Amino acid sequence: MLVVGGGVGGLSCALAFAQRGVEVTLIERQPNFNVPGVGLGQPANALRVYDRLGVLEDVLDVGYVYDHMSIFDADHRLIVDHKFLLGDDRVPPVCAMRRSDLHGILLTAAKRAGVEVRLGCLAVEIDSGGGDRVSVTFSDGGRGVFDLMAGFDGIRSTTRLHVVGTMFKPKPCGIGAWRIQVPRPPEVTGMEFLQGLGGKAGAMPVTNDLMYLFNIRPEPADDFYDRAKFSEMLKERLAQFGGYVADVSAILNETSDIVYGPIEPMLVPWPWHRGRVVIGGDAAHVVPPHLTQGAAMAVEDGLVLALEMLETEGSVEDRLMRYAQRRYVRCAFVYAFARQWLDDEQGIHTPEQMDAARAEMLINASNRIAVSDRILNSPAF
Repeated sequence: MLVVGGGVGGLSCALAFAQRGVEVTLIERQPNFNVPGVGLGQPANALRVYDRLGVLEDVLDVGYVYDHMSIFDADHRLIVDHKFLLGDDRVPPVCAMRRSDLHGILLTAAKRAGVEVRLGCLAVEIDSGGGDRVSVTFSDGGRGVFDLMAGFDGIRSTTRLHVVGTMFKPKPCGIGAWRIQVPRPPEVTGMEFLQGLGGKAGAMPVTNDLMYLFNIRPEPADDFYDRAKFSEMLKERLAQFGGYVADVSAILNETSDIVYGPIEPMLVPWPWHRGRVVIGGDAAHVVPPHLTQGAAMAVEDGLVLALEMLETEGSVEDRLMRYAQRRYVRCAFVYAFARQWLDDEQGIHTPEQMDAARAEMLINASNRIAVSDRILNSPAF
C-alpha cells in the first residue's frame, strides 16, 4: 500500500499496516524531516494507539505526564481546576512532548517494521478507476500500482482533492495561534488557560524543563505577517496577561523562535474514500486545539483504518465505509466541542462579559470537560 504524508498520522498508519505484514511505501513531499510545530499534548486515547503500536514506553520516556487542566483569568488568578477522567492503570491521562520527539519515535518504529520512506516525493497523478488497484505517478517520474492509497497529507491534502474535490477544504476562521517553546516554571504542571479580553494565553509542559506558551486570538484571515516582527507582535498580544506569561513576554526578541498560524477548522463528511483511495488525519478533519485531540484523532484514524482493512470481513468498499463512519462520529464530536469552546472564549470582550464567563466556568467548566473525558476515554478500536 501507499501512505501519503509523513506526519504522526501517516507514520502511525504506515506502522500499523506494516506490523500486520503489509508492504508499505510512505512518501513525504518535504525533502527532510525538519518537523515544524512546537509541542503536542497526547491524551490517553492517543497513548492507547501508541501502546498497540509498541512505542508507548518510548513516548512516556521523552514526554511530560500530567493529569489536570487549570483555567485562570488574565492575571493568573485561578477560576477552576479540572482533574482529567482519562487513562487507566496502563496509560496516564496525558503525556505531552515536543512534536519532533514523537515524530522521531514513530519514524524509527516504521522503518524498523519495514516501511519504505521516500522524501521529496509527491503523488502528481492518481488513477483509482482500475477496480482493485490504484495507479500513482510520482513527482520524480516514477510510477507505482498499489492495493490501497491512504492520504494523511495534512490540511493542504492533494489526496483529499482526488477524493472529494474542492467542495470541502480548510478556511481561516479569523482566529490565529501563536506558540513558542520556553523554559518551564515549576508551577506549570499541567495544561493552563489564561482567559483574557479578546483572546487567551496559556501553556503546556512538554518536558521536565520545557513548556510551550500559546496565544489564541482574532487575526485577519488574509493578512501576511512578517516573521521579523513576530516578537514585537506577540509582545503586544500578551500585554494584558500577568504571571509567567508576562515574564516570557519580557524576554521575547528578534531571535525568539515563534510559530504563528491561522486556525482553519474543517470536517469532511463521510465517506472518506473514492475507489481504493482513502483519507485520514488533517486531510479529513482539522479541529481547534482546545482538547489537544488533533494528533490523537489522526493516529486513531491510522490504526482504525488498518484494523478495519485487515481484521474485519466484507468487501474493501464495506470496510472503507465502516472506517469512515466510525471515525466521523468521534471526530465530529471533537470538532463541535472544540469549535464551540473556541467561539465562546473569543467572544469575551468586556469586563462585564469576563465576570459572567468567570461565574459560568466556576459552575460548569469542569463538568463540561468531564463529559468530553468520558467520551474520549471510551474505546476507539
